[in-house]
Amino acid sequence: MIAAIRAAVIAAAAGTAVAPAGAVEVHRWVDADGRVYYGDKPPPGVAAREVAAPSPAQARSGPAPEVRVEESVIRPYDVAGANLYELNVAAQKTGPISKTTGKRVWGMCTWNIDWTYSRTARVTSCSVEKFVITVGATIDLPKWINRDGAQEGVRARWDRFAAALRVHEDGHKDIGVKAAHDLAGRLRALPPAKTCAELDRNISELSDRVLSEYRLQDQAYDRSTGNGATQGALLK
Repeated sequence: MIAAIRAAVIAAAAGTAVAPAGAVEVHRWVDADGRVYYGDKPPPGVAAREVAAPSPAQARSGPAPEVRVEESVIRPYDVAGANLYELNVAAQKTGPISKTTGKRVWGMCTWNIDWTYSRTARVTSCSVEKFVITVGATIDLPKWINRDGAQEGVRARWDRFAAALRVHEDGHKDIGVKAAHDLAGRLRALPPAKTCAELDRNISELSDRVLSEYRLQDQAYDRSTGNGATQGALLK
């Protein structure tokens, strides 16, 4: 029997290490409409519980043969300007909009994880037989359309900035890849359930936990790098 699940995480950056998944405190709460949420800071007045940390066996996040990493899809957007000021103004008009802040940013990486798994059902138990996890990413980056008419010094600064911005956005994708390997390790260690319906619920809970942890790591990565500024992704 095969079940397919899709999950996506959005990471915005404009342009340090990130804490390991087990060190992140993740809480679970339910709103008035029955929707389930995960995060590090539950809203005031909402009953929430901390999701138990995984065991050492579940928390391992080394390379997993079940993980497939796809090439990033680069999605350029146009900016025009004769100097750094005009380029920054252009980005505020045409740059991607951060899903976190609602503001325009220089670059944005959207990574997603898709996975399928098969189950082995027995009389008194149901377990994961095998699975495949695929990681992909779409990266929004600026394209300077009138670069040839600018001064050499401006072009040189742009080149350094653009390279640093790509490094920063690739760092977001790396977090998605780590999430996929972490999920693979925890799926491998997941014990059998009494029924396949129970197993599906356990996998859903597990995936929500993993994605929540790495969503927080995406946010921490932006904070620790100043949205890429400490990596050179600052055009000035």
